[in-house]
Amino acid sequence: MRYLMLRETGPVRNGVVPYFTVARQDGTPVFRIIGEKNPFTGKLALMDGGGRELARVLRVGTPALSYHTIWEAERRRAVLTRNLAAPRLPYRLYAIDWRFRGDCFSGSFDVVDGDGRVMMTHGLCWFGGQERVCVETSGEEDALCLCIAAVVDSTPRSPLPAPCVGLSN
Repeated sequence: MRYLMLRETGPVRNGVVPYFTVARQDGTPVFRIIGEKNPFTGKLALMDGGGRELARVLRVGTPALSYHTIWEAERRRAVLTRNLAAPRLPYRLYAIDWRFRGDCFSGSFDVVDGDGRVMMTHGLCWFGGQERVCVETSGEEDALCLCIAAVVDSTPRSPLPAPCVGLSN
């Protein structure tokens, strides 16, 4: 399936932050990703058109260094870690035989399984006169793929600056 992830900029209501509307290629909304944002914890929820939660992501840590547990149908599906100070592999997947391939900082990457089969392709595209995020899934694990994309897309696109080198006295 092909999806567009349209960033939402609506107001925060009752502590709930709107992150993305996930739409088909023609712009028809299919899902919403909403969440709660705190300095050291957070939650993202993938909601269907009827307002039911299909999957959720629980974050522990800061936006630059964090641990995300992805849940679907009340079972843990994957763990995703984010370390934006690691320039080569800022994201890693655990508890599932998937890995990132490509450049997460530019937004152009795939997620592949242990056999090298592409589960998700993530990239930037043009829609409605603006640059948007496009996600194409294999159709088997849409909710999991969209949660992974939401975690990556909810962070800055550029790596953190390299640590300063101290001057000797």
